This record gives sequence, structure tokens and C-alpha cells, in this order.
Amino acid sequence: MTRLVRPFASTWKVTILALALVASSLGLSFAFAGSSTATLAPGDSLTVRCEGGTRLNATRLTTREVRLDCTGPTATPTPTRSATATPTRTPTPTRTPAATPTPTRTATPPPSTGAVGRCGEPMDRWHPPVVTGPDGRPCNTGHEHGDEPPAWIAAAGYTVSFSGPFNTSPSENVEKHAAMKGFATRLNGVDIYFRVHAASNPLDRMARYHSYQVWARDPSGNVSFWQGWYNSGDPRPASEGGSRVPRRIIATPAEDQRPIVAVCDATSIAQGIGCEQWYSAPGEPDWSWDFGWTICGATTLYTPGENATAYDMSTWIPTGETGNTRRLEAAWYAFRNPVRGAFVATQFGEIVSGHSDPRCSGTTTRYGVTYQNVCLDQYIAPTMPTVAFPGNADQKTYPDPGVTIPN
Repeated sequence: MTRLVRPFASTWKVTILALALVASSLGLSFAFAGSSTATLAPGDSLTVRCEGGTRLNATRLTTREVRLDCTGPTATPTPTRSATATPTRTPTPTRTPAATPTPTRTATPPPSTGAVGRCGEPMDRWHPPVVTGPDGRPCNTGHEHGDEPPAWIAAAGYTVSFSGPFNTSPSENVEKHAAMKGFATRLNGVDIYFRVHAASNPLDRMARYHSYQVWARDPSGNVSFWQGWYNSGDPRPASEGGSRVPRRIIATPAEDQRPIVAVCDATSIAQGIGCEQWYSAPGEPDWSWDFGWTICGATTLYTPGENATAYDMSTWIPTGETGNTRRLEAAWYAFRNPVRGAFVATQFGEIVSGHSDPRCSGTTTRYGVTYQNVCLDQYIAPTMPTVAFPGNADQKTYPDPGVTIPN
């Protein structure tokens, strides 16, 4: 049995049987045309085939209606938007005292590492899943990085890199390179490019912190830039008090917490739920973004003891999916913090006076772990508006030729 799952509310699923169904045997009412309607009675099933197309997309209309769209071959992914977006929880606004920032942007792109992948593709830059290999032939890199950075980022003087002082560790762009994902969209009239590190496999679920970068071009044409580490919650299983909680049709109280990674285990898949949802800690820091990141279909099943063998891929349980459908829910609140212009902050969001500030050579202890501080450039344009619900979510399915796990 094949299930088609999309990141809608956890109380809904769509199941499509892989066997042919004779409509008349079930007494179904059909209007055969380019757009058809079928009515099912309780206990009935329905097979839908996207004949000649490349993908069957599902959109929830109401609690009892679902629209299926057959899409044809296309060179680039077609964004699809959910009818409703689940807002990221808004914490109580707080203000962080800070020195008046210098009203100029100073963001120096990190140097190229020179490292390349199996097809000769750069390890520190965006690349498509298929590139021209050393022999001049098409070569499958085995993974994809989502959307290519839009031209307006480079026009503003920035370079989108996967390698730099913002990394949580060198392994983030070595063993975990495939988890570097880009998402370009327009929310509330603001052009946005999110670069996050997240993937539905043990290597990424085993870590609390992951790097992120966000560029936003507001209606005035000004480009703002944020970077740091986002908190995805305690990487232990929920049974041990952690934030890795299996998804269910009926959400558990634990799934209402933030931060959290709502993972897919064997029971989730059996219930038709194949989307892993990552929600960052809201308001950490208050001058940056709250966001949720959904991955459909999840590439591996979650197991409570997976952290111990995360680097051994032979212990992973693949689902057969590539995680190439993703949804971004993002919110930035202008009223939370008055800081604007160029400033410097640690990876955890602590604003400092500059790169020579003593905090930049100090350490920060979080959740019993001591980290060396890294100070990062930020820039928030005075014209940057609030981005919030409604209209702050987008969903896309990316081409995945030759893509395998990890992706």
C-alpha cells in the first residue's frame, strides 16, 4: 500500500490504494472530465493514477474534501501553497539592551574551502543535484540543496556559503553537507531566502543546534541579514524528557511544545504520516526569526536509540523517500526588539559591541554544554516590516534525480 502524505494538520491523512478500483462496484458518483469529483461512502476506497504525469499532489479543502492534482513534467519545481498556515507561536516580546549599531553593513563572505564532492561539485556552495562531472558527463551528486540563492542577495554584496564561522562544527558541512537547504519565497510582500541545516536522518536529529542564515529584501528594496544557531530542542526521545516526539494523528501534549522535532517512526508511517516537522525555539533571540521546517517524506524512520549509532548509516531505516517536499513557516516581529542597522552577536543571539568584544573570545554554557563563542555580523534594515500569520508559509517539491540518503 502506498501512502501520499502532505504536511497538513496532524488530524488528517490521505491514503491511496495501489490496486485498481472499479468505481461502479462501490456505487461512486463520478463526473469524468479534466476536473472530476468522486463521492465516497464510509468504508469506501479510491485509486487515483496520475497517468502520464510526474507527481500526484494533494490539497486539503475541508475536513471531508481533498483535491488531487496531476502535474506534468517540468524543469523547475512549482511552488504549492497550503490553504491555511499554522502560525509559529509568538512568545511574549522582550527587549535586549544593546549599544546603538553602526548604520552600515559589514558582512565579509567566508573564503572558499576548495573542498569538492564526488562529482567535483563545491562543498561550500549551492549546486543542483546533477552537475557536469570531471569526465564532462552528467553526474548525480546524490543530494539536493533546495532553491538556488536569488540574484538579489549577491547584488546586495552577500555570498551564500555552507562553510564559515556560523557552522556549529566542521561536520555540519562534511558528513552533514546534504542537510544544507535553501528556500526562496515571498511572504507578506518580503522576498526571503532561508538557508537552514535540517534533514530527516539520525545525523541531524542527534543535534540540538543547527546553523541558519536568512536574507530578506523588504518592499523598500533594502536587504537584511541574520545568522546564528537555532535550537531544535533536546535531542533525546520524549520518553526520556527530550524533544524528539513521534508524530501521531491525534497530537500528544508534548507536540505542543517548542522547540521540537516531531519525528516519524514506524507507527507514524503506518498511520499515513510521513512528514517530519522541526520547530525552532521561539524568541531565541528576539531580534531574529521564529520558524518551522517540515520535511515530506521523511527519509528515515526515527528510533529512540538512534543517536548512539547515528554515524553508521547501516543502522538507519530508510523509508524509500527523499525528503524533497518541504514547507517553511516563518515569522519576524518588528516590535520585539529596536535594534536596527549593522551589529554583531554571538551564535546564540547575545548582542556585543563588536568583534573585539571580550564575549567573542569567551564561552557560553547552555543545557550543561559549554560552547566557544562565535561572533557573527547581522544587519536589520530600518525599513524591515513584520512578517507573520497569515500568509507566512510556503511549500515546494524539488526535483530529485539521483537523490538518495542522506538528503
